Amino acid sequence: MKHFYLLISLYLISQSFFAQDYVDLVKINYGTILDAGFEGSDAKTNVTLFDVGITYPIPINEKITVITGLDYVQHGLDLSPDAETTMLNNITLKAGLNIKHNDKWSGTYVLLPKIASQDLHTNGDHFFFGGLALLKYQKSERMQYRFGAYATSEGFGTFLTPILGLYYLSEGEKWEVSASLPINADVNHRFNDAIAVGLGFQAFVRSFSLEREASSTELYTQMSNIEFGPYLQHGFMNQSILVRLQAGYSTASYEVFAEGDTLPIRVSAFEFGDDRNLLNPEMTGNLFIRVGVTYRFHLDKKKED
Repeated sequence: MKHFYLLISLYLISQSFFAQDYVDLVKINYGTILDAGFEGSDAKTNVTLFDVGITYPIPINEKITVITGLDYVQHGLDLSPDAETTMLNNITLKAGLNIKHNDKWSGTYVLLPKIASQDLHTNGDHFFFGGLALLKYQKSERMQYRFGAYATSEGFGTFLTPILGLYYLSEGEKWEVSASLPINADVNHRFNDAIAVGLGFQAFVRSFSLEREASSTELYTQMSNIEFGPYLQHGFMNQSILVRLQAGYSTASYEVFAEGDTLPIRVSAFEFGDDRNLLNPEMTGNLFIRVGVTYRFHLDKKKED
């Protein structure tokens, strides 16, 4: 067990992330977008949202840590009025390095290959390849700046987004801010050792290859969801297990196109040269509710287990 504590300690040291004395090893979330609609129709669909994220760091030395892990995402919804429920699945492998360049600068460089398709079928364009590069500058023990980019191939073409962000922890450790915009942001206030409230933002862009029916064209769906809302979080077992309840608004955008009908490039929220032929009605967003559980490893635990 001591080796496990050493492993996590080295990982955090290599990140130069002095204020954050923990690492989230497992995250599980389940939620629903309630009664998302379709333009020009009275039909509604509930969108089920399920995801699991696992991260496991392997230290090589005090400067280099190998990052491994797996993310699984599943969304279930009707892609058009009166259609049968479609299950969209995404499995992403995480493989990369975290490098401490010097006392101020560190970097995270991760390859992100994935399979994204309906019911995990393997026909058509279902395999995509991406990567993340993120530089972190440690301004002080309580402030860190982040600069980087995320890029991936998708059914609609190449997706690229620059990343600007920061991490901040207040003097009394009551306020915490973590942001990697335009992908996600989180601001929370801790009332005591167990209870915190916060505000979370996430912006997802993914594509899924759809199963090909007899005598039909191969299709894909482009998901571009923006979620924003407050949450309540309760910690158990000395903050090792965190349970979060969040509610808010989701744009719930799932657009269907023929494979090969693509964009030249998409940069963050901007689609350049989009003359694609949309094959399903545009969806309208609605309220969402989500419950999540996180296993968080703290460095201040006793190391005598």
